Amino acid sequence: MVGLVDQDSGHLAHARSVTGLDSDVCFADPTKAMERLRPEAIILCTPTVTHAPWARLAVGKGIAVLCEKGMATCWQEALNLVEFVREQSGIFAVAQNYRYDGLYRLVAASLGRAPLDQCPRIEEPYVIDYVQHRVRPIPGTLTYPFASIWDMSCHHFDNLLSWLGPVEEVDARAYGPAWSPYQHPSNTSAFMRFANGVKVNYVHTHDASHNSLRIEVHGKNGCLRVLDRTAEFRIRPSANLVDSPVQTLRVPAESAEETMLLDFHAYISVGVQPGISGYQNLETMALCEMTVRSAREGRPVRRQELG
Repeated sequence: MVGLVDQDSGHLAHARSVTGLDSDVCFADPTKAMERLRPEAIILCTPTVTHAPWARLAVGKGIAVLCEKGMATCWQEALNLVEFVREQSGIFAVAQNYRYDGLYRLVAASLGRAPLDQCPRIEEPYVIDYVQHRVRPIPGTLTYPFASIWDMSCHHFDNLLSWLGPVEEVDARAYGPAWSPYQHPSNTSAFMRFANGVKVNYVHTHDASHNSLRIEVHGKNGCLRVLDRTAEFRIRPSANLVDSPVQTLRVPAESAEETMLLDFHAYISVGVQPGISGYQNLETMALCEMTVRSAREGRPVRRQELG
């Protein structure tokens, strides 16, 4: 680590105490830091509205960028950023760390998309429920339209795309209670149809009163069920109203951030493009755009509409 940047002097002082870096390599302005330090790479963990301009600034100086999600605040901004990276032959990745987490790798393994021991394979999956309720009573920086989709649903969408492949169509709605502190609706429900035939019922809220996560993958032979940080497999019964055997599954204790950083390092050092590269993450942004358009226009939106 060669330097730190933070606009909050208190945060910067704490970061200095953790890293032991001198004050002469700590800055309040990223432009000055890049010009002074000439780093090989930066990790950009700032409000989403700043991601695209600061990523462009770094890539333009030949610096590799690992950008916190979401990549951008709208589809056109994402397109423009990835095209700029391509023109510069730059290295740009998005910190989609969820896909590296043991819980989500378990789901991927059940769908045959990741290697994992002792994980039952779901045969001919046909429907997935993906529901996350979040207690976020303080909007913070989520003040722009559909911010909860561009800033948080992008994590969920990256998971779904890594599990299922290309999406074909989305029918979504956005909503919020009258008492919500959010200026724009911060809750989303969507029905998604993927090219492999799997259907997804998706729900994400920021106005919840209790944090919870539920993912269910249903197929011909059974169901993988995730509740918060626990997972189980249930065999599909052969008769109505019959309890089926339950197998509790071990959730792998993996360091998502460490594994993600290893992929980013390999991208820089040996040119191995990871699934979190900006080019790959553009499909996540496309799914965000499809969801936004559908919610805004009240109609299903197909992937081919985005070109």
